[in-house]
Amino acid sequence: MKRCIFIIACVLLTAWNPQAETYYVANDGSDSLNDGMSAETPFQTIAHAASLLNTDDTMLLKRGDVFYESVTINRWNLTNFTIDAYGDPGDDLPVVSGGTRITTWTPFLGSIYEADVALASGESLGYLTVDGVHMDIARYPNRDWARTTTWTENADGTNTVLTSLELLNHPRNANDYWKGANIRWHRHSWWFETRTILDYDAVTGNLYLSDKSIIPVQPGDKNGWGFYLDNIFQELDSPGEFYFYAAGNKVYLLAPGNGDPNGMLVEGSVREYGLSVKDATVRNIAFRHQKLYGLTITDESIVEYCRFEHIGSDEGGAGVRPTWNTTNGIVRYNLFQDNYNTAISWNEDPSQTDSCSYIERNRFINSGTVDGYGGEGPWKAAAIIISNASGLHIEYNTFDGAGYAAVILGSDGNYVEYNVIENAMCTLNDGGAVYCNCSLSTIRHNIILETRGGMESMGPWANLAQGIWPEFLSEFHDSVIENNTVVNSGCYGIFLENNFDCEIRGNVIFSSDAAAIRLGGDAYDSQGNLIENNVFYSDEEDATTVYFDRDIDYGTLQNNYYCNPFTMQEVGYFQSWSVVPISIADWQTGYSSWADMSPHVDFEKLSQPPTDPNPYGRADIFINKTEYNRIVSLPADYRDIDGNPVEGQFTLAPFTSRILIYRRAQTSPSRAFSPWTFY
Repeated sequence: MKRCIFIIACVLLTAWNPQAETYYVANDGSDSLNDGMSAETPFQTIAHAASLLNTDDTMLLKRGDVFYESVTINRWNLTNFTIDAYGDPGDDLPVVSGGTRITTWTPFLGSIYEADVALASGESLGYLTVDGVHMDIARYPNRDWARTTTWTENADGTNTVLTSLELLNHPRNANDYWKGANIRWHRHSWWFETRTILDYDAVTGNLYLSDKSIIPVQPGDKNGWGFYLDNIFQELDSPGEFYFYAAGNKVYLLAPGNGDPNGMLVEGSVREYGLSVKDATVRNIAFRHQKLYGLTITDESIVEYCRFEHIGSDEGGAGVRPTWNTTNGIVRYNLFQDNYNTAISWNEDPSQTDSCSYIERNRFINSGTVDGYGGEGPWKAAAIIISNASGLHIEYNTFDGAGYAAVILGSDGNYVEYNVIENAMCTLNDGGAVYCNCSLSTIRHNIILETRGGMESMGPWANLAQGIWPEFLSEFHDSVIENNTVVNSGCYGIFLENNFDCEIRGNVIFSSDAAAIRLGGDAYDSQGNLIENNVFYSDEEDATTVYFDRDIDYGTLQNNYYCNPFTMQEVGYFQSWSVVPISIADWQTGYSSWADMSPHVDFEKLSQPPTDPNPYGRADIFINKTEYNRIVSLPADYRDIDGNPVEGQFTLAPFTSRILIYRRAQTSPSRAFSPWTFY
């Protein structure tokens, strides 16, 4: 169905005042000859300057320089120090790099080039970028997926054996051909697994993996789950791929466009850590190419105006990692871009009742969106994961692209509010843009758009991508979900199953593929939730507004708006793995103990979907994802969901939305609208 979604955006500008006193550090400095007290006499290394820091001191790193170091600055008597940048404000941020620059490339074969990699003792080459763009380890298939035929249960603890008959058609199919390769396998809906291939049988298509699966959960059908194989030199056959020969410390590269890499910036990750600080302010620093953590903070630390990119490895990793002893930590105004696993992994002692930490006003772009590169197992490839904390506020952030969830709450009593989340669940399935595995969560005033679910590498399994999902695996309770806008979810806008005494109010749920809200349960008679004043609008012809199980009293539903413009059967119940749609009246009669007795419904039904030539009856949603009131100039005459005419202009409050129904265009011929129109 055609529809139009209007979004009003703004740019926030911020300012800061750096401190003047400091030690200066620059690539062209000297630790032995200079005093580090001016831009003219800088030290050369962060480590040397850090050894001299005292409480209230500042270290300034020169803009445009790259520091290939891993440094821990957490002496017990060192507090309240600052790491910042100096130099021309137009220059790039100073970089703390976990990588190494690879140069002096020579032709090897065709368009493949080779170069030596200088590695310190204990280092190995991880991921590679060229001019800031991720390169794949030489793989098969190059861009698509191989598919499973089946695999072993391995419940007895033995190694997994995966069968893929399509490997028999590989042009170099032979016994042991894949021996030593990695498999990156979409093992189940919400995780990848990475294993080494111990053996390969070219007759059966059996891949013998190095270990058993992390969780031996089995889908109903093992056929069709996606995987690819990499780290085989013979598969270096596509631009944008590389191979690292560890025995000789050589890297082989097919550069983008089959070009000569000598004119390109080629960097590979080699060090696990960047900086580790305690009770510090880190400002205007870029972190890049660390295998595990770019910046580790503890105590009352502040991270602001920094950049984190291309951080992570097969073991996982994160741009920022607050430790157990972090208290009142602040992470704000930072850019997290193209990190392989998690942008922020938070693990703060939740018993600290006087701590109130903030993750605010950051921008997250493409967190964990490279399939299979963000670490294996559950709770990977998300922008923010809160393993432990209490009273932490995640607010006023923007998210665009997350492999799994944008935010995972794994600890009670935290807040997600005033965020804009787009394109979560890009590579994985069975999760939500905001996913909670806890109680006492507060999720409010968020704009959540296009949580579609990463179905490309999935097997034959349902799309379970939700906008907001308080998990049902335990008796979670007392969460508040209010005044959110959730648009275009691949499954449910809100999935509320086995949650108790929650308050769901004032939300606008628009155009979810299955249902606006899913109410469910497992052997519980009453859930005691309050669900009121929400707009549940399903404009897909086979979608319901509310989808429920029949044997549960869900609590109190009142004053909600329910509409599917194509049917009078706006709600439905679960039966034999399918939905049975029923009318509001039948719902009230059959489930009078909890069904909404004061519903609002649309007065008009459509006989066919609106089209661009005839858009009458089309529902458009107007969204303000800014902090300011916005005046919306309507491109057509509309009515609201209660039937009242709306023409000309109207004002939309911050972080709110409004659904309007198309009546007629103000100009002729009628304008064809794209799904996303920006003012």
